[in-house]
Amino acid sequence: MAPLTEATAKILQANSGAPFLFVGSGFSRRYLGLEDWSGMLSRFCGDIREFDYYLASANSKLPVAASLIAKDFHDVWWKEEKYAAARAAAKDGVKSIDAALKREISTYLSGISLEGLADGQIQKELAALKNLNVDGVITTNWDFLLEELFPEYRPFIGQEELLFSNPQAIAEIYKIHGCASKPDSLVLTEADYADFEKKNPYLAAKLITLFIEHPIFFIGYSVNDPHIQSIIFSIASCLGSDKLDQFSENLIFVRRASGKDSTMQKLTFSGGGKSFTATVMETDDFCEVYSAIEANKRKIPARILRYCKEQMYELVKSAEPEKKLAVLDIDELDASDEVEFVVGVGVAKNHVEQQKEIASEEEKKLAESGYKGATVADLFADFLSEKSKFDAGALLKLTFPTFVKSNTTFIPVFRYLRDAGIDSKEALAAADLEAVEQVLKKIKERGYQVKSYRGTFDGNWKGKSTAEIIAGVEPAKVGLFVPFQDPKDVDLDALQAFLKEHASNDFIDPYKSFFKKLACYYDFLRFGFPT
Repeated sequence: MAPLTEATAKILQANSGAPFLFVGSGFSRRYLGLEDWSGMLSRFCGDIREFDYYLASANSKLPVAASLIAKDFHDVWWKEEKYAAARAAAKDGVKSIDAALKREISTYLSGISLEGLADGQIQKELAALKNLNVDGVITTNWDFLLEELFPEYRPFIGQEELLFSNPQAIAEIYKIHGCASKPDSLVLTEADYADFEKKNPYLAAKLITLFIEHPIFFIGYSVNDPHIQSIIFSIASCLGSDKLDQFSENLIFVRRASGKDSTMQKLTFSGGGKSFTATVMETDDFCEVYSAIEANKRKIPARILRYCKEQMYELVKSAEPEKKLAVLDIDELDASDEVEFVVGVGVAKNHVEQQKEIASEEEKKLAESGYKGATVADLFADFLSEKSKFDAGALLKLTFPTFVKSNTTFIPVFRYLRDAGIDSKEALAAADLEAVEQVLKKIKERGYQVKSYRGTFDGNWKGKSTAEIIAGVEPAKVGLFVPFQDPKDVDLDALQAFLKEHASNDFIDPYKSFFKKLACYYDFLRFGFPT
């Protein structure tokens, strides 16, 4: 085991909480090839003055430089023909002097993806990142990399949404400086930063429990980043001396070694009458750290824990909790239609034994029917065919119970329901296909849209045809935008041709998942009915 891997494992073993990532611009530079902040601003100075002019005028303060650039860019954006389409798409959405620049930055970031990254080390690290066992991510980045790496995590955009929503601190992404999906949310200018700093104490109060109970891995930040230090000191100022030591133990900065050997050291920071000591790890192979986090597995996935915690919150908050809460023997669960959420204590063993018995019976049926080997992959390869190789009735009755036990949410099902003569909610209920109903319920709860891309769709693809979207974006991203079309506007023939031309294995995760979600959306539109 590499020294940093072993050191990271010890830190995680000493803390009962799963880690959080705190991700900065260096993270997106490493994995997306994005510019740093100066480079980003420079990109939009082509039609105005040189970036160095604005930087000098701002005394090298980037938020001030951004304010100056936004003012001059505002005039150009409203006059130049090259921005006519953007103006038309924006309609009434540009209502401040910095809105045009924020909008163009958001459009640019919406076109960046993980596709095409060839560096072997980067691909290795990205593969590890997608499997990390983290409770959540905090970030000051505006791009969509984290949503792509953790597609099942719920994003909270900006301080306002985080402060006034109901985050569960499990399977969530806190985009505290805004997101390109909502251009006006970007913390970019001097005024934006002043407003952010004013609310820092409230943000610190919201994050304080995370920093006490979870290891926080800072990736993509300098240890001297003033904005991060401001947040950390705001949290530290709320802590007594008894909690400050634990707080310090939980702060881990991971940064590049730039060709040097991997090292770990302690650095002390002081300010505002408080001091804390953070761990600083330096390596050129971040997998040394990621592998230890990945190995720190929990038995229940973060997204499931988040759902349970959220439902329990709703139960406690409800004015009529007696309609949601029940104490039942496990054998009585199937007989109760009104229970929405169950907490079981001491029933795990019985439940496991029950599931083994059920699985054994199902496997016996499948073996007898010849359907035992059917997989979800088989369905994706088959459901677009003019004639299915499966007997739909047998497939729905005998194979879908095994799919329910898997972690797979998106499975093409409506094609086979139609083939079996089931074309309505009432017909499905009468067919006694409980496993199929469970699959459809999971799909309905998740939905076909990746909501963080709504702003990008509205800004660039709203009003465009399905064929135009398919031709205008990378194949991996078609699944991010077509589901935002009005269902009646989706060109099913164009979508079918696209799906036949590609397969989920053509793409890396999470685009592989987005493709499967798109295929199931087609399945619903072509063959489906309201459930």
